[in-house]
Amino acid sequence: MAAAHWFWCDELGMPALVEQYASIPDYFTAEQNAVSRLLHRDPRADAVIGVYSDSGHNILAAARHHGPRVPRDLLVACVSEDPDYATTNPPVTTVSLRPDLVGTEAVDLLIAVINARSGVDRRRLVQPVLLPRRSTRRAVS
Repeated sequence: MAAAHWFWCDELGMPALVEQYASIPDYFTAEQNAVSRLLHRDPRADAVIGVYSDSGHNILAAARHHGPRVPRDLLVACVSEDPDYATTNPPVTTVSLRPDLVGTEAVDLLIAVINARSGVDRRRLVQPVLLPRRSTRRAVS
């Protein structure tokens, strides 16, 4: 059983909508439908952040289908490692959670536990990386 959570916030950061699905047989369609519902609400979302790698593509497709122009009417970003977002139209802002560094830190901690090393900080912080692109840049008027 899978679960997905959808939410959007207005410019002031106030949560406006949360949806949860117990299971999703067709993730792509379910995500596009959720974004479509967001784009039909009043007031309409002015920004959407997808939390899965394909979310940026799905959000762009829903925006093209329903009319808001990215980034003029709708800002789009997603959490993804996919380099293709640099070439979408428009290029999508991404946040990398740095799975390469998370993996390195996890292996280091596992080895420390196996070898019973003392004095090892068991908490690690891996900084995410924001790659701002045109999908989150509105023209200055």
